Amino acid sequence: MCVKLLRRGLMLAMSGLFMIGVARGQTVPPPDVHREAVDVAQYPWSAIGKLYNETGGSCTAVIVGSDKVLTAAHCIFNYRTQHFIPPASLHFLAGYHIGKYTAHAHVASYRIGDNFDPLHYDATDSGDWAILTLTDMLPPQIEPLHLSHDLSPSGTKAVIAGYPEDRAFAMTADADCELREPIDDGRLFFHTCRGTSGYSGAPILVPDGGDKVRIAGIQIAMIKGGGTERVLAVPAHIIAQALEEERAPSGLYAVNNMAGSDYGVFAFG
Repeated sequence: MCVKLLRRGLMLAMSGLFMIGVARGQTVPPPDVHREAVDVAQYPWSAIGKLYNETGGSCTAVIVGSDKVLTAAHCIFNYRTQHFIPPASLHFLAGYHIGKYTAHAHVASYRIGDNFDPLHYDATDSGDWAILTLTDMLPPQIEPLHLSHDLSPSGTKAVIAGYPEDRAFAMTADADCELREPIDDGRLFFHTCRGTSGYSGAPILVPDGGDKVRIAGIQIAMIKGGGTERVLAVPAHIIAQALEEERAPSGLYAVNNMAGSDYGVFAFG
């Protein structure tokens, strides 16, 4: 189904339907189009779920190992206390759909992107990712998704899937989108997927041969400025490289979830 969505996205992009132009050559679809319900029992949607925290908030997260889940680091930060949320206060629901789920897992520990400081977001946003280690292995029938080890070129067709705030209890996917140019020396990239609120941590998927997909990056924020908005992601290869190079936990820093930057104002997805 993911491949079908990618092909459909390609057809829509070629026809130019429903797209609006924004600055720096970006295009972001209107909020109410191009999001489709998906079957959470099927690959690759089965590897995506909801991450809940003690504050009552939730984000999207994706399974990248038998006991590993990837999400945005700001999803596990409590802006009221200005501290990261303890692992024991986090839990993940794989394949969540209207109160049902494939697996319920608690979090044992997590590793946050290097030097990420949600109180100084614009200076550290490339570290806005977290790998969560679960207390137990997930069911073997759930196939984890693989991280890309390089950045796909601008223009690559993509799909984003997650739990937007306006449809928080059922996963939707936007297949009418593509990757755009990297920024900050390749530590971040823009894309045209509709990353609305609730999509933070959602995987951006690209074809990986046959019916398989791989994670090109994860959604972290929308940048609003000058009457436009652009959607920002952390590349998967940056996460993979960090995990390979340094297994020791990075420093945790302590905010305001809106921060000025050279590109505009950040609003989390």
